[in-house]
Amino acid sequence: MERAAGTAMPEIAEKMSQLNTVGKFILLLAGAQQFRPIPGKIHLQKEMYLLQMTFPELGDEAGYESYFMGPYSEVVEDEAGQLELSGLIGRNGSRFELTLGGRAAFNRLKIEMGKELDSVQDLKELLNDLTQDEIMALVYFSQPTEDLQDEPAGYEDLGPKRERLAMSMYRKDKISAQKAAQIAGMYLGDFIDGIKAGKNP
Repeated sequence: MERAAGTAMPEIAEKMSQLNTVGKFILLLAGAQQFRPIPGKIHLQKEMYLLQMTFPELGDEAGYESYFMGPYSEVVEDEAGQLELSGLIGRNGSRFELTLGGRAAFNRLKIEMGKELDSVQDLKELLNDLTQDEIMALVYFSQPTEDLQDEPAGYEDLGPKRERLAMSMYRKDKISAQKAAQIAGMYLGDFIDGIKAGKNP
C-alpha cells in the first residue's frame, strides 16, 4: 500500500498502457461500487466469467475452460497476479482491493471505459455479497445441463443444495422467481408454492 501511495502519475499511465482487456476489466471490477473489495478468487473468476458473456472481446481473451470449481480462466488468474505485482491491487486476506495507485488508475480507466463500467457496477452489486456456493450455483445452474458434463464433481457437490441456494438468492432479491426456479431445478409454480409455504433457505 505504501509503495502504491507514492506512485507518480506518469508511472500509473505507464502501467495502464501495459494492461490488456482482461487486466482492465479486473481493475474496473475492483474499483466498482466505490472500491468494494472482491471477496476472493472464486468471486473474481465467476464475476469475470459472467462479464465475458456481455463483452465478447473479454471472453476471447480470457479463454474460460471447465474446471472442478466451475469455469476457470488462467488468464484472469495471471492478470490478477500481474496487477498485484504492479502495485495496483493488494490482498487483504482473501479479498482483492485497489491500492491508492490502483484507485488512481481506476479513475483514469473509467474515463476510457465509462459505458462498460455501468455493466460492471450492476454485476458486482448482484454478485459480490453472494456466498461462494450461491455464486457457483448461479453459474452452474443457469447453463443447460449438457454444458455441465465436463464438471461432474462440482455439479454433484452443489446439486443437493440447489433448492436452498436458489431460495436464498431469491429472498435476497438477487434473482427473479423464474431464475430461482431454474437454479432450483423446479417448475416455477412448485418453487413459488415452496416460498409461500415458508421453506427456509
